[in-house]
Amino acid sequence: MAGRYLDVTDLQTSTALLGNWVGAHYGPDATVDNVRPMHGTASTSFGFDVTTPSLHEPLVVRVSSDRLRRTSLADVVQQVPVLRAARLHNVPTPEVRWWSDDERWFTQPYFVMKRLQGKSLDPWSAVEPPYTDVIFEQAVGALAAIHRIDWRRLLAGWATPRDLAEEVRGWVPMLLRGRNDTRTAAAMKLHDMLLDRLPDQPEPTVVHGDFYSDNWIQAGGRLLGVVDWELAGIGAPLADLGWMMNFQDPQCWGPRRQASMTWGPSPGELAEAYESTSGRLLSDLSWYRALAAWRLVAASALMVRLYRSGRRDDPSLGMLDEGFDRLVERGHEFLLSDTAAM
Repeated sequence: MAGRYLDVTDLQTSTALLGNWVGAHYGPDATVDNVRPMHGTASTSFGFDVTTPSLHEPLVVRVSSDRLRRTSLADVVQQVPVLRAARLHNVPTPEVRWWSDDERWFTQPYFVMKRLQGKSLDPWSAVEPPYTDVIFEQAVGALAAIHRIDWRRLLAGWATPRDLAEEVRGWVPMLLRGRNDTRTAAAMKLHDMLLDRLPDQPEPTVVHGDFYSDNWIQAGGRLLGVVDWELAGIGAPLADLGWMMNFQDPQCWGPRRQASMTWGPSPGELAEAYESTSGRLLSDLSWYRALAAWRLVAASALMVRLYRSGRRDDPSLGMLDEGFDRLVERGHEFLLSDTAAM
């Protein structure tokens, strides 16, 4: 079969590949339908339904990108241990049903999880979703639970704890993929200032790495699951909090996104809720918010380049493009003023 890999541009081939997998794992009477691409970052994702004479199961398959090294945490099979550990700590996550590094099905490692019957809390929309406050409250509780995961017992050997200097330096290659000398130079000044002002190394925890409302699946006032764990690792817990706060801070963004930021709690309210729920002191929060600004401009550099070239047509990328310089400036503000953190 041409390609032999899941491809969002070739639904017919992808459906056939999923049909082969379903037949082998659910039996010859199983059928697959409702196949469609789903949101993904470092992986390819498809939703699909499996039907047999005795069950109907909505699922999602995530397949590693062929660009990833097998040692990368973005290799989807390496996400399975943290997903399972999170469920043991009552973090709402999808149940992983199957996983393997056997490449005969999709030419890449994969895992299959139950599909949650809800939708994300879209951070790019001006339309206020129902149950906003209660979903944020539950999400803050989920974040505190993530940071309480007993990783030394449950995730021994899963990932090496990353110190703060490594975290800062590790995003430089991503920034360089943006191929914009002016923006790279400006962002690297923030990088250098972060290294010059490193706080004390915190006690490491499991971190999600991309914790904001687009990665929360919800329905009817209930947080069903935290998804998209490609950036998960062992590191500084306040990096997750700073990331979530920046997505709710109008001062981190340009006019287009500011106009859509009509709902949700303020950064200060999120910080207070997290401190109360986790019992963790928010020492050096300004530094962590600057780190979040640096990580976002570095992580989005390539996507912004593709957007500017016309190769990606996504309104959220337009907002990232417009906010790129402002995020860098906001990062400097966090480092120069303790009061900016809240």
